[in-house]
Amino acid sequence: MEKEMRNEVEIREAAALAFADSRERLLAVLADDHLNMEALSDLEIFELFWATELFPIYSQKSPHTKRAYKQDLDYILRFFVTKTQGVKQLTILNLHEYLKDVHDQYAPRTVKRRNAMLRRFLRFLHVNDYHVRDLSLQVKDQMKPEPLRREIDFDEMEAIALAFRHTVKQKKNRELLQLRNETMGYLLLTTGMRASELLSLRFDYVHETTSMNYIEFKGKRGKWRRIPLTNKSINLIHRLNKFMKIEGLRNPYICFNLRTEHNAISYEALRLIAQVASTQITLQDNSPHWFRRSFITKLLANGVSLYEVMSLSGHKSINTTNNYLQDLKNKNKLNSYFD
Repeated sequence: MEKEMRNEVEIREAAALAFADSRERLLAVLADDHLNMEALSDLEIFELFWATELFPIYSQKSPHTKRAYKQDLDYILRFFVTKTQGVKQLTILNLHEYLKDVHDQYAPRTVKRRNAMLRRFLRFLHVNDYHVRDLSLQVKDQMKPEPLRREIDFDEMEAIALAFRHTVKQKKNRELLQLRNETMGYLLLTTGMRASELLSLRFDYVHETTSMNYIEFKGKRGKWRRIPLTNKSINLIHRLNKFMKIEGLRNPYICFNLRTEHNAISYEALRLIAQVASTQITLQDNSPHWFRRSFITKLLANGVSLYEVMSLSGHKSINTTNNYLQDLKNKNKLNSYFD
């Protein structure tokens, strides 16, 4: 037993020394006027790319963006480790194999995103003289048709939102958590917020005037948005806030985390709540984003202008909003054809 513990300590010390050594080399590289990456391992090169290109200290990207970048970079790293001779020995054939793998496995948007990340990484290597040739020029997006999207049933979406309440299993603070979940589901249904925006929503972002109740918050790309709230939304938020004070819970977030003060629940927790609520009502696993899609589609179906929907949803381009409208028109054309 003593021997095992001693071995474990030695392993930990060795790992700590290796980690410290790795950090020393990275710091030495960063201290130079020009990045000299020749002495770094493949993993250290990826870490350097992450720290200087994707997330430098002045970066202000959202947790959602950080999570997406990490997934894309992890995929590229795994591919390089398992299917190539390493970053330095990368060949055009390796890149073509990567493009085929991504194309065969993922939806068009994910393909485009992962290819863009690889291009960015390869350009980083060329600019810093690690690769003589600019291999990023070899990474081209393949044309792949968008999959047919499942039709949205608005009554079904409302039933799923109501079912958020019934996903609570624990007995402690059960009523409070049920009310929190009901509020989250109803806000997703009626505001079209992104999941990351809902999770960052605080009680002091809620405003009430004689003419309109609304939430005002900073969304994606640091853009301020104002979204009207229904009377039911305001009532749910008030009830939740009052209940939290009765329970002595001090947390500024509507999607409060019961275990850690001054924090919201994680995206993964919200995703699981949406998934459980969805499977209670349907056979489908709906993500929180499906509520946003439902909200935007319903506005367009009710004749709200593209510009107004773009403003409410926080789309960067009106073309993104127009894609929802084209999907709606195509569905209506198909329905009328079969009728």
